[in-house]
Amino acid sequence: MTVTELPRITVTGHLQKEAWRVRELPPVELVRPGLWSIPVIFPNNPLRYVNVYVIEVPGGIVLVDAGWPVDEAWANLNEGLESIGFSITDVEGVLVTHNHADHLGLAGRIRDASGAWIAMHELDAREVDFDVDPEIFKRAGETWLIKSGVEASDMPSLIIDAGQFVEFAKIPKADRTIVDGERPLPGATHIRTLWTPGHSPGHVCFIDEKNNLLLSGDHVLPRISPHISVHPREHGDPLGTYIDSLNAMLGMNPEEILPAHEYRFSGLDERIAQMNLHHEDRLAEVLASINEHPGASTYEISSKLTWSHGWENTQGMLRRAAMGETLAHIVHLDRRGLVRNQPRDGQMHQGELVQTDAWFPAALS
Repeated sequence: MTVTELPRITVTGHLQKEAWRVRELPPVELVRPGLWSIPVIFPNNPLRYVNVYVIEVPGGIVLVDAGWPVDEAWANLNEGLESIGFSITDVEGVLVTHNHADHLGLAGRIRDASGAWIAMHELDAREVDFDVDPEIFKRAGETWLIKSGVEASDMPSLIIDAGQFVEFAKIPKADRTIVDGERPLPGATHIRTLWTPGHSPGHVCFIDEKNNLLLSGDHVLPRISPHISVHPREHGDPLGTYIDSLNAMLGMNPEEILPAHEYRFSGLDERIAQMNLHHEDRLAEVLASINEHPGASTYEISSKLTWSHGWENTQGMLRRAAMGETLAHIVHLDRRGLVRNQPRDGQMHQGELVQTDAWFPAALS
């Protein structure tokens, strides 16, 4: 298939797309009767903003996602609610697509202001409901980096220190959990939960059956693939899990997809095909690099791959994320039987928080 034959989606959020092009916040929009989108800023991040969706229910409103926990995002949310005739005190609950801070971060502040409940999938709720000594968390992360071959000179910029962990631990806990197939809103039974693991273990989308809409969180975005990573708190084969849950959506044919970032679009099957092609291309690039550098570490393989801003310009937490993404592709190649893991110390590492392979892959002959 040539580039010109790639399946194409149809942009439906034209005001959002134009705002994206000129690097501005898009406007608040009425998507369907009783359903609005409110953009809240995501500062110092290439994603720029989070689309918070507002669903009207008897007696108030429910939000899908909440936004990054900063005052500017809080102001965007409050101003957006006021522009459609509501206030923060009208919020009955927050449905969280997944437990990343740009989706969950403001939920605790909303709960404090309105008494709203916070709900997320049980697997993601478990990930933010833990009590671990920050120094143990830091040491486990350092061990993971060392086992993945990170150079000593790069270690300081990749370590999540105890102070950062304390901030992470402030992420609000869920008041209730939701499961696949659940209709979580008593006054809006047309909203159904769809469990879509991969980007996180408990990522969920929400299907609006009345309007034939998919509120896709980060699972399906119009322009980029969500970050899929193996890291000290993520095990197994998350890329394989993501691909499986993505392909399980084939044939759903929603009228419109409402993502948490960027802009609305239609053409779910086409977008799934695009992302499958993207990951197959990436897997091929990783495999070629392993063949060219047998025995290289995850870190070394990461440095050989194509990155949007170049490896040298991918620094700090972005470099750590890139390494986790590379490892996810290596793990998936291993699960397919295309590479094998060769730990340099000959054994699995059993950490205080993590159990993870030391990845020094070699291509199979």
